[in-house]
Amino acid sequence: MKQPKKLLVLGGSPFQVPLIEKAKEMGLYVITCDYLPENPGHALADEYHNASTTDKEAILSLARKLEIDAITTFCSDPAVPTVGYVADQLGLPGPRLASVEQLTEKDKFRSLMQKVGLNVPACFTVKAGELPEGIDPSQRYIVKPVDSSGSKGITQSTGEAEPLEQAINYALQFSRAGRCIIEGFIDGKQVHGDAFVKDGKLIYHYLGDHYFFTDTNSFIPISTRWPASISDSAMQSVVAQTEKLLQAAGYLNGPINIEARIGSDDKAYIIEIGPRNGGNFVPIIQQHLSGFDFTKAVIDIALGLNYTASVKVRYMAGAHYILHSARDGILKSIAVPEELKKHLFYAQYFKKEGDLIAKYQGSGQSLGVCLFNFNNSKLRDDLMNEYLPKVEIR
Repeated sequence: MKQPKKLLVLGGSPFQVPLIEKAKEMGLYVITCDYLPENPGHALADEYHNASTTDKEAILSLARKLEIDAITTFCSDPAVPTVGYVADQLGLPGPRLASVEQLTEKDKFRSLMQKVGLNVPACFTVKAGELPEGIDPSQRYIVKPVDSSGSKGITQSTGEAEPLEQAINYALQFSRAGRCIIEGFIDGKQVHGDAFVKDGKLIYHYLGDHYFFTDTNSFIPISTRWPASISDSAMQSVVAQTEKLLQAAGYLNGPINIEARIGSDDKAYIIEIGPRNGGNFVPIIQQHLSGFDFTKAVIDIALGLNYTASVKVRYMAGAHYILHSARDGILKSIAVPEELKKHLFYAQYFKKEGDLIAKYQGSGQSLGVCLFNFNNSKLRDDLMNEYLPKVEIR
């Protein structure tokens, strides 16, 4: 009897569960690993191993020992470099580490953008104790670690020395590389969503309007609403710039998560391109709204197969919303208004009654995620604008 192929999946959190389920459905032998044995994905796998997904050498040793056929991750920024490293060392299909690093390390990413001549905000890379020359005290800036994920360490600051230094020190707390990047703030609308690249071209993308938590000085997302309300020319610019960057980086096949900013002059700026799917079940809501199956596409790429979309893509209206608290406390309940519940097709709660909760400062303080669909964008915006403020977290 032919043995099933062995797929090593880095991570077993709720965000990796859909991929693990799809791999099992495809008849693969699934091995999971991370340092959290209680993560739900491990119970679905054929094997689990306790190893950090960011420990490249440990994962390489495990992959060799298990004689895996493929390696991948899903919705995990920190794990992607490890996937690239192991794929390089073992000659497996997947992204190359050098390509991944150019996309995931924010200072290298900005340098790549400048090299290929794209729209780039003012940017400076600094280490501890440094304040760069050329900062305008009257301007606003975004300060973020070059290598963190989940919006950790990000702050909006003025260019004045004291608040900027505070923002730098805060960002460096979350940087393994000990570097942060200071970028000029771009006024305008932000868009966000997942896409899939094949042979250096986007064969699928669906972006939505990005919304942020405004009770702190951090730039933390709380929602995306699909489809995006930007001009066709701005969207075309985002796609063209994305493809140019991916080709320059050598990342030619696989999922990506896009964040872009559209200035008041309708000029598009790429903020980030992650060589992986977005967290908070972004690929799951996009599959629900459009029919594109990211789980199968990601697995096919890991196996070296030629992925072809099997359904006609559509573009329905919908939104995801990250449940969060504006203060520290003990969770009593989460109440979603009935008017929104009618459009809720999926919810995942990370906290239960009686748990300690913290003020929202990044993905680590998320209480859960709600996914909604609507008949049209106007209905979506009318209902969410009216009833999201009435979501009660006590």
